[in-house]
Amino acid sequence: MSQQASLFDGTSARSYAVTVAAGDGVLKLSRDSGWDDEVPLRLIGKLSEDPQRIRLGRNDAPGWSLILDKPVEDDLLALIPKGDGYGRWIDRIGLMPAIAVCAVVTAVVVGIGYVAPHWVAPYVPMSWERKLGNAMVGDFGSSKCDDPAGQAALEKLAETLEPGATEGPDRVRIVALDFPIFNAVALPGGNIAVFKGALDDVDDPDALAGIVAHEIAHVRRRHVTEALIRQLGIEALISMFAGTTVSNAEQLLSLSYSRAHETEADSDAIAMLGRASISPGPTGNLFLKLAKEQGEEPGLTGEFLDSHPLSRTRAKRFIDSVRKETTYRHVLSEEDFNVLRRMCDPKDGISK
Repeated sequence: MSQQASLFDGTSARSYAVTVAAGDGVLKLSRDSGWDDEVPLRLIGKLSEDPQRIRLGRNDAPGWSLILDKPVEDDLLALIPKGDGYGRWIDRIGLMPAIAVCAVVTAVVVGIGYVAPHWVAPYVPMSWERKLGNAMVGDFGSSKCDDPAGQAALEKLAETLEPGATEGPDRVRIVALDFPIFNAVALPGGNIAVFKGALDDVDDPDALAGIVAHEIAHVRRRHVTEALIRQLGIEALISMFAGTTVSNAEQLLSLSYSRAHETEADSDAIAMLGRASISPGPTGNLFLKLAKEQGEEPGLTGEFLDSHPLSRTRAKRFIDSVRKETTYRHVLSEEDFNVLRRMCDPKDGISK
């Protein structure tokens, strides 16, 4: 069977109405004027295809093109090369619809990649987390502050915030590390590390309580595991949990949380402080101070602000949570707080 088509012969911009028919290894072209031609199929290639038409070219004649409107007769369609287009499914639906489909698929994949860690984290065995977290704490070796009196004060602070927090199978293990950086971090398996820089620079034990409460919230919400999955990937995380990869403690200390995680941990921390009758005001004031210092001296609190992005809105949440009708207490006595602050250098005998 034959079909009408438009022919550009490559010698001018003019198009010719031609009749196309299938031949033995050739495409037969003819015009009413009596002109005819046979083009070997080996010279034919598909230039493009969309839902309305197919455009063919000749590899021995630049500028030559033959445009067939759809639907194309079956015997002709069988002779048209399948390649030289964008690909079967793109050629079938068209380039622009294919771009739209790809955009939707990309959005779905990115969306799944973002929410998948939230789905997976609760199912990671806590025993795996504890194995990794304990290994990380052990990696710090001599950097861990081992003063028994200071450790007792640190655990007392955690217990005041959450009674029973340091006991039982789901206990929180809180340690101090001798790093001169203002920071506190939640680690896998219920481990929390408070840096010496924070102990040195916090003047109010209730402000420190807010920081520790925030880290306890990250632990209880499994934010640590979720962040590990998002930043390292599930395969790498399983290798680390299984003990087949050496943990890089310094790298994992820099884990960052989403804005939603930080907001959730702030809410839990404020609620925790409220249950313990500890004022959230000092924590809010500390956050304002840190944000100001970061602007004046970029290196002073950089590590903390990298992993705990601050804003006046976050600080204001703590300050606005203070209830004037509530009688608050201090999380630690002055004596216990002084012992805690000296725990990384107990031999100096000086209360800071």
